[in-house]
Amino acid sequence: MDFQFEISKRLSREHQEVTALLARLEKFMQSYRMEHQPDLQGPEARRVMGDLKGALRTEVPNHFAIEEQELFPLYAQEDGGDMVDLLLADHRVILDLVEELKPLVEKALNASDGLRQTEWETLRAKCTVFVTELCS
Repeated sequence: MDFQFEISKRLSREHQEVTALLARLEKFMQSYRMEHQPDLQGPEARRVMGDLKGALRTEVPNHFAIEEQELFPLYAQEDGGDMVDLLLADHRVILDLVEELKPLVEKALNASDGLRQTEWETLRAKCTVFVTELCS
């Protein structure tokens, strides 16, 4: 089987999975205003935050690594160097955001009494930026 075809299939499947998670995350975050955080021990919050934790730890970084190692060199060979530079810059912004989100999501999952208000506001704001960056 063609290796490039398999990579494309895998990346496409991962895009669909992350897109579905982003839609759930956006809906969840929009359900709660800045001044009113959800019950982080409730089933919906645990499911969304748990899925987000997995995406931040493995899915997004691994997906980007495959793109950078397998696809971007092909683009560069086809005079797509400028596009590759833009995509790499986007990856850096998103991966920096991933690193900022990881401890916040971990704290949300372990917060039996909820987060401090400033922590909730930061988590909500960074999740919104994460959705926006990955969807643009």
